[in-house]
Amino acid sequence: MPSSESFFPKVSIIIPVYNGADYLFESVSSALSQTYGNFEVIVVNDGSDDGGKTEEIALSFGDKIRYYKKENGGVSSALNFGIEKMTGDYFSWLSHDDSYAPGKLESSVKLISKFGENKRLIALTGGYYTNPGSEKVRDFPDRFEPGKVYGGKKVLEIMLKKGTLNGCCMLIHKNVFEECGLFDEQLRYNQDALLWYRIFSSGYRLVYDGERNVTYRLHSGQTSVKKHYLLEKDSLSLSKKILPVFLKISTSDFSPVYLLALRFAKHKCKSAAIECIRFGVENSILSNAQVFKIKAAIRYGAVRGALKSLYYKAVFKIRR
Repeated sequence: MPSSESFFPKVSIIIPVYNGADYLFESVSSALSQTYGNFEVIVVNDGSDDGGKTEEIALSFGDKIRYYKKENGGVSSALNFGIEKMTGDYFSWLSHDDSYAPGKLESSVKLISKFGENKRLIALTGGYYTNPGSEKVRDFPDRFEPGKVYGGKKVLEIMLKKGTLNGCCMLIHKNVFEECGLFDEQLRYNQDALLWYRIFSSGYRLVYDGERNVTYRLHSGQTSVKKHYLLEKDSLSLSKKILPVFLKISTSDFSPVYLLALRFAKHKCKSAAIECIRFGVENSILSNAQVFKIKAAIRYGAVRGALKSLYYKAVFKIRR
């Protein structure tokens, strides 16, 4: 059903997939089960090399979806390919190993319609984590108050302190990509964080519905689990790309460079944290006290990483 009689935009659900035979059927099925009536599902096979298993599953849905196959280039390239092919007004990302609740799109469209159908407003929904066996472990943390509109700087502050937003929880107007660019194809780990930083640095706003519409499955096949070195490498690259943007929006009471450095340190990305220090000192936007705190956080990050590995092994039954 449409969220309102006057606002019924087409939504493009884009599912990038690489060797996704284990979970793709469930993911696509959840996309097709949406209660909202105006959407398309685009599956982009990013060069899977699993003997045609992923393609067989995708083709089993026939003309219910739009299916494309391309050479492997990473999730960023698959998402960008899908964005270029989409015919909808809004973009909705769904990872091939995750799923949507039936009301995901309807809830997000309805939420945006309450604020004048603003193309610069991004809708966010919530979700929960499961283990590889689809058993619920815990909800996503609620970082925003439902129904309240947050300005770009506030969203940045929350992300830098609490963690980046889950891209599958968002509904984004296509105009965002024209202004802020697409996903960075040089990054394999945190291409989403870079784009969200750019978007909210550009003044886009966010509103949260407080629902649990996305299921995020943690399993040992994820890049974030298998290859921490990619996070370290990409974080250094991300810092070099976003620090000049953060410099422009830095104020006496808001230091995104400092917050980003602390975040990198927390996640054992030492080289990226040091790059933030170098940039901040060079541009006179980091105090001596802030530099000291960043260096202390780097030491703490190594200890936190070891404890986190034990936690994921015990709770999620996977190794990190």
